[in-house]
Amino acid sequence: MKKNEKWLFAISILLLIIDLGVIVISNLTPKIILNKGDIRIALNEIYQEPGYHAFKGYIDVTDQIKISNKINNKKTGIYDITYSIKDQKKEYKVIRHVIVEDRVKPDIILKGQKTAIVCPNKEYQEEGFESIDNYDGNITKKVVIQKEKDFILYSVYDLAGNHTETKRNIEYKDEKAPIITLTGGNAYSLYQGETYKEPGYQASDNCDGDLTKQVKVSGNINSKQVGNYQLTYEVTDEAGNRVTTSRSIIVIPKPTNGKVIYLTFDDGPSASITPALLDILKEENVKATFFVLNRGSNLDYLIQREHNEGHTVALHGSSHNYRHIYSSSEAFWTDMSIISQKVQSLTGTKPTIIRFPGGGSNTVSRFNPGIMSILTKEAKEKGYHYFDWNIGSGDSGEAKTAEQVYQNVIKGLKNKNNIILMHDFNGNYKTLHAIKNIIHYGKQNGYTFERITMNTPEMHHRIAN
Repeated sequence: MKKNEKWLFAISILLLIIDLGVIVISNLTPKIILNKGDIRIALNEIYQEPGYHAFKGYIDVTDQIKISNKINNKKTGIYDITYSIKDQKKEYKVIRHVIVEDRVKPDIILKGQKTAIVCPNKEYQEEGFESIDNYDGNITKKVVIQKEKDFILYSVYDLAGNHTETKRNIEYKDEKAPIITLTGGNAYSLYQGETYKEPGYQASDNCDGDLTKQVKVSGNINSKQVGNYQLTYEVTDEAGNRVTTSRSIIVIPKPTNGKVIYLTFDDGPSASITPALLDILKEENVKATFFVLNRGSNLDYLIQREHNEGHTVALHGSSHNYRHIYSSSEAFWTDMSIISQKVQSLTGTKPTIIRFPGGGSNTVSRFNPGIMSILTKEAKEKGYHYFDWNIGSGDSGEAKTAEQVYQNVIKGLKNKNNIILMHDFNGNYKTLHAIKNIIHYGKQNGYTFERITMNTPEMHHRIAN
């Protein structure tokens, strides 16, 4: 065989092999290879493709891959990524699973102190807690509580199984001292020769409760000797915490010049004014006269307190309705009998002192001519003493401030019996805030304070109807 013939034969064989290779390759199935298998990512984490390849025989056909990605990284679940190649009208594909999972632990927030201080004789009272999960939301109801002697363990799982626990430590000890409250305040004054009457006190402890009976009072008062004295109040709780407080007792000379002040209060009692007013009177050791109305059974305890603390409980009426009470003599005394019976049932004493609504000189009754002339006469016949006043505080009219009430009173004082008209109706804070200064002025200027009795000289206005 000639040389040229040999070359032609070799080329023919090579072409045949190539044709056979093309035929073989064209009949091969594409193969898709993923660099990694299934992938796990955290919630909200961005998926990072780890890579892939595709071969058809020994030929790289990666660029022919089409990818379908439906991952939602904001929601937990299993998502598919599909890698596919079409070959000879047939599709070949591989699927990678991507698991989006919640890996964040829930939070447990404790209300109150993480280390709670508890009285040795008490149990810890749960202050509250809350559990919030980044994905499940509020899962407080799933919190499991384990109580031990010195701590409480709070534990919770979210839906993904993430677990959190926190601890509240419990320390049993009492480091807080009791509290002593002195009724009537820390100052008390009395006239020379008068007997000191303890206004009262209360002691309470955060762990032991009421310790009033365990209070020790020490100190001496010589009420016959003018001067300043001090009483000390002391109490100790079971843990040994001790507290003391003191009350200053001022003994002042008793005036002998006959200058007397009668503090009188109309239109009460009231829940907002009368209790605080009584506290001040007790603190200052001053007696007064209360012309009461029928304010309802819920305030009856104040009428009892007025009587029990040595004040005069007098009558002002039941309704204070001018049109009704002054319509006739019968209407007036029927109205007055209602409050009279109540006071007697509460105090055990029949009241015999009255004040006419509007005063004996009122003109509001002129719609019934002559009614006041009749009633004032009948009052004496029925055994009552009625009292008007010679100093008006203005607290139910022109006085708008405590200072104005105070000035109206002290400017009207005279060197004789002074019957002062004031009111303890609901919300009358100007009188409440003025009364202590009025009392102090009277004491400093030689006046004594007394309550009205049947022996007190009656104070009458001129009848105007």
